[in-house]
Amino acid sequence: MTARRAYIVLLFSTVLVLSACGRDRRGRARHLLMTETEVDSSSPIDHGEDATSETELWCEEEFALLAPSMPSYIPSHILERLGYITSYNHDTKCPNWVAWKLHRGHTDGPFSRKGVPYYDEDGIAIGIGFVTPETCRNGYFVDMEIEEPRQHLSDWTREYNMSHGHMCPAGDNKWDKAAMNQSFLLTNMCPQDEKLNGGAWKKLEERCRTWTSLHGDIYIVAGPIFNKSITRTLGEGRIAVPDGFFKVILCLEGTPKTIGFLYKNDSSIQTIKDCVCSVDIIEEITGFDFFHNLEDEIENVIESTSELNKW
Repeated sequence: MTARRAYIVLLFSTVLVLSACGRDRRGRARHLLMTETEVDSSSPIDHGEDATSETELWCEEEFALLAPSMPSYIPSHILERLGYITSYNHDTKCPNWVAWKLHRGHTDGPFSRKGVPYYDEDGIAIGIGFVTPETCRNGYFVDMEIEEPRQHLSDWTREYNMSHGHMCPAGDNKWDKAAMNQSFLLTNMCPQDEKLNGGAWKKLEERCRTWTSLHGDIYIVAGPIFNKSITRTLGEGRIAVPDGFFKVILCLEGTPKTIGFLYKNDSSIQTIKDCVCSVDIIEEITGFDFFHNLEDEIENVIESTSELNKW
């Protein structure tokens, strides 16, 4: 193990704090995000008239590529959205991970975060459904697909200088009203230091959009990192405050390549060059297996490198 690798693993710890509860697989069997005409009327999510067309469906192959393999003891509720897929953890009340494919055509669009919530002509939040002041405030939505105990708007206090940290950023969802609304569901959020959120993490999000414009579509998985004991929580619902965050990126255009990043959840100065690492290191820290549907010969090679100059 190199000195840099040993330092990163020691810094973030190799164990995630996750209870040994059984895994909730509800929703996992449905590999497609359906259009409005295909959606089950019993579903609490109604994409509405501005839902994306059938060309934007999640296919089974993309779902399998994006969703990392995790230890069976980690609580996981799979939720599929128009712009991303997430694994929600009922214990930490944070996502284990959020994954999405960033299309070249999705790096910009007409629907900004300033317009959230977007409503249809009947006053229904597009892609969300009917909302009340208790389930929607300042553009953030309680995810009603999650059973209690779940995150509530009142849990998001300003303790520890934490802000709403998008895992799948709003900036990657400007292409559709439903996608933009759904990016503001609390199940896509982690408590994130406000300086990190508006600084280094935002710069990485912007860099990903630049890479997509340069190289073509990329696959991204992001999520929180917890050390051996959770020492900070927010609100009465006790939303766990992560110690750090990871992001792994895969590009299959041309010669396949991956890259990873680790950020501390604090207000320190962190640059992309300081935080870059291999996907292998993040797998060692989280216990997740990313992009495991790739052929082993490809996966083993590209996940062991972290060459920023190739991006």
